[in-house]
Amino acid sequence: MKKKYQVFISSTYADLKEERMAVTQCLLDNDCIPVGMEQFPASGMSQMEYIKKMLDDCDYYILILAGRYGTLDKDGIGFTEKEFDYACQKNIPIMSFVFEDSSLIPNGKSEQTDLGKKKLAAFRKKVCDSRMVNFHTNIDQLKANVATSINKCIRDFPAIGWVRRDGFLNNNVDIENEISNYLETHTISEDEIKALFTDTTEGLQIITSTRYSNPKKSGQFTFDYSNNNGEFTIGYDKNTFVTKWSKASNTSIYAYKDGTGIIAIARIKAPAELQDALNYPCDFSSRCRTPQIGDIIIWKNEHGNYAGTKIISIKDDTRGADHDELTCEYIIYN
Repeated sequence: MKKKYQVFISSTYADLKEERMAVTQCLLDNDCIPVGMEQFPASGMSQMEYIKKMLDDCDYYILILAGRYGTLDKDGIGFTEKEFDYACQKNIPIMSFVFEDSSLIPNGKSEQTDLGKKKLAAFRKKVCDSRMVNFHTNIDQLKANVATSINKCIRDFPAIGWVRRDGFLNNNVDIENEISNYLETHTISEDEIKALFTDTTEGLQIITSTRYSNPKKSGQFTFDYSNNNGEFTIGYDKNTFVTKWSKASNTSIYAYKDGTGIIAIARIKAPAELQDALNYPCDFSSRCRTPQIGDIIIWKNEHGNYAGTKIISIKDDTRGADHDELTCEYIIYN
């Protein structure tokens, strides 16, 4: 299944417009999706909040560093350095491209203040000390370095990437059919199926490991509910459930019946066993429920099928956590 990878381009802007354009074209030529400040919309979010959201959805990170440190945030740290630090924090594979000889950079594209020069030197040292760095002296060298590095990075650090929905679904149907045909004439365990269908089940593994969906009928998922419109999808076909969530606290969370195809939700308070949840009285009268850790949300979809999600843990970035995160155990009952 062909995948494209999303790559965040980080740099100062005005002095590196040509370099950014060259790197963008290089990524497009290598079937990647370039992302950067050119895509920033008018938004009520702070710039850094939006940058973090973009980085969370990226597979790889590219830094271009030359003669400027860049715009400072309110805390005195530059946005480019903050982007680099966040990519390190999130363990996003990083490719750094540094202009080799700063004395060759024109005055109009270099720091003019002592503070700017000091911050740039410290940031450059941080980058060079913490990561393998590619040096260049012109745009042609930069493009060649990027082309080589992105292919090596994809090979050495495989990422989730993005696939076309039609290819994803067709491939999944083929895999399901192949396994079903085999089961018609064999008695076999799940582990033995995986061993026999090593190549074909790769597609299922790709689906299973996506950030915002899991097609299996039961399992566990963890995701950042501040991303992807708060939605995580479980199951497939008529057993698809688009669960939808938003921030409440670090011990509770809002659950909504607003996800595509969801017609009702109910809350079952702890203690309750996920397997037996449908045996409890279910009140489906409300659009929104506020489950706490240990509670179960029952989801009913447009096909009349049911799924249950049990809240395992909640992280809230306004209450001491470094990011928003929800972990649920789930089961599809049909």
